[in-house]
Amino acid sequence: MESIRPDNADPIPLRSAPNQFGTIMLRFVGLLAVAVAILAFVYSR
Repeated sequence: MESIRPDNADPIPLRSAPNQFGTIMLRFVGLLAVAVAILAFVYSR
């Protein structure tokens, strides 16, 4: 039984999870701050 190997020996590239997670958290915190500001403005009127 032959072993099947890829042509190049490069490792499989992994997704950049920490960068992606940081971007999602930054968007979430930004949208949360905007929502709180809008609610505070509406409540203060």
